[in-house]
Order: sequence, then C-alpha cells, then structure tokens
Amino acid sequence: MKKIYISGLVIFAAVSNIIGQTAPTCSLNPSFISSSKVGVYPDSATAFINGTVGVPYVQNITVKVPKDTVVTLPFKLCFNRFELKSPAGVTNFNLPPGLSFTVTPSLMSSGVIFFPGNANNCASIWGTPTVAGTYTLSLEVQAFANGPTLSCPTTPVPSGGTSVSTQLLKYYKIVISPPVGVQEIGQDKFGVMQNQPNPFIGKTDIKFYVEGEDEAVLTVYNSLGAIVNKQIMKTQLGENTFILSSNGLFAGVYIYSVKYKNAVSTKRLIISE
Repeated sequence: MKKIYISGLVIFAAVSNIIGQTAPTCSLNPSFISSSKVGVYPDSATAFINGTVGVPYVQNITVKVPKDTVVTLPFKLCFNRFELKSPAGVTNFNLPPGLSFTVTPSLMSSGVIFFPGNANNCASIWGTPTVAGTYTLSLEVQAFANGPTLSCPTTPVPSGGTSVSTQLLKYYKIVISPPVGVQEIGQDKFGVMQNQPNPFIGKTDIKFYVEGEDEAVLTVYNSLGAIVNKQIMKTQLGENTFILSSNGLFAGVYIYSVKYKNAVSTKRLIISE
C-alpha cells in the first residue's frame, strides 16, 4: 500500500483587546517555507504558545501541502487539497473559549477549512481567552487526491479528487493561565499593562506601574527567541511608559517582558503588515 504523509493544520495569531477587534491576517513562516519539509508549522514537537485569560492570543500556522505521495513506486497519488474541520461531537475544535480559527475567505467553505495541494497557505487561531485550563485540540484532517498516476500537475484543481485518507489529530494543546494581577515586591507593587495599540504599525506604548524609583528593563523577543529590542529606564512612582517602534522589525507576533527589581511580567504583541 502507498503511504500518504498527511500533517495536521492549524494557526494562531494574537489579537487586540480593543473594542471592535478584527481577525488578524496570518503570515507564512519563512524558515519553514524555505525548508524541504511539508506539513504544518509549528509541529507537534514545537507546539503552540500558551495564553493568559484576558490577554489577546495569536498563533500563526503555516501549511505546506505536498504535490503528491512520497513513495518509491512509479505510480503516485496527486493531492488536490487537505480539509480541516471540527470532528462530530466536538465544538469549535475544542479551542479555549474566546479563541477561533480564521483563514482567507477563499479557503473556507460551509465551515470547512481547505488547503490546496502543492501550495503554501496559513491560518490563525486568535482571540482573547476567557477561561483558564488545558485544552487538547481535536482536528479532523481529510486528504483528497487523484490517481494513481505517473505524474502530477503543478497546479491541481482543489475542488477535484476523492477522499483518500482521514486522520483525527489530538496532540496539540493550548494552556490558558489565570489572569495575572499586580505583583508584590517587598513594599512595592508592580503591574504591566497590555501594549496599546495592539496590533500596531509604527509605535506602541507599553505602560507599567511601580511604587518606587528603580531600574526597569524592557526586552522584546521574536518567535525564535532572539532579542530584537532592549530598553532601560529609571522609573518614577506611579505609571511609566516604554515606547516601542516597529522600525526594522518584521510583521508578526513578538513576546515582550518588563523586569523591575526581582519581578518580571511577560506579554505578547503583534506588528501588523
């Protein structure tokens, strides 16, 4: 029998807390796209980022559907598309309350997300979590293909083909932590607010509150964990603000932390296209 290599599909993206928030535009992971790998990124080993109640959440997912089956025999199956849907009896893929899937409208039909064969696409899971807990996602992935044949077209017809495989994926988890309040540091109090605006283009404010004068450090990390921005300031009693510029930074999701004395508060931000 021919072995069909099928990967799960999913994407998360962090979204704004502001009124009238809209679904984010997902983006392809350049490292995964330039590699020889197919399937989905993040994979089961990399996993999805964790979230916090009340803090906007976003996870980008890049999907590379292969052109055909990987087999040593001369005949192969040509993939038309992979379909992703919530299994029977499962509500909204068992996503944490407050989160949803989103893709380009052209990749959605009657509640089913589909990814064309021999193509790179992305999707997002986004929103603001409302209930803490550990959520194991439930994803039904169905592959459609033509063949067997000796060669496959470079641009398959996504609407064609017949079902050749269905898999139920239950290895992705999202951990949502309870809301984080003000931290006590000796006789001081320390709290960091979500950056505003978020998502943003140009500049965003990262406000934080302290009850003393000391040194505070802002550190911004990209999705690979590399430091892309670092600022240090002498605080004053009450509200303080770091101003972060998007100059020199790519659109996407970043992690930022503010350290004050022996306390650190970490949140996520999005730079828009």
